[in-house]
Amino acid sequence: MATNPSAFDKDFGYLLPFLDKVAAAAAGLEDPQAREELTRLMAEEKVRWERARELLRGASGKGGGRSDDRASPESSLARASADDVHRTAPSPSGLTVGSLKSDGVAPKSRRP
Repeated sequence: MATNPSAFDKDFGYLLPFLDKVAAAAAGLEDPQAREELTRLMAEEKVRWERARELLRGASGKGGGRSDDRASPESSLARASADDVHRTAPSPSGLTVGSLKSDGVAPKSRRP
C-alpha cells in the first residue's frame, strides 16, 4: 500500500519545531552533562525523523543490515545512542501519545 507523503506534512510541521524547542530548552539546564545529553539526543532524533520523512517521500532504503562503511557518521551515532538508551532505560517515561485536542475528559491514570 503506497503512502501519501503529504499526509504527514502537518505532523512533521509540529514535530520538527518541537524537537528544536526541546533542544533550545536544553541550554537552560544547570547540569552540564544533562545539557549536553539532551542537546545530543534531540539532534539525533531530528536526524532519524528527517530520514523517516525522506523514506516516506520515496528515498531508497538502506536495507536491514548494518554496514558501518556505508552509514553516515550521524546515522551510526544515532543508532548507537538509541541502542544504549533502550538497554539502560527500560522504565516508562510518563509521556503519552495521542491527540493534542482535549475532549474535556481527563484520561484515567494507568499507574497503580
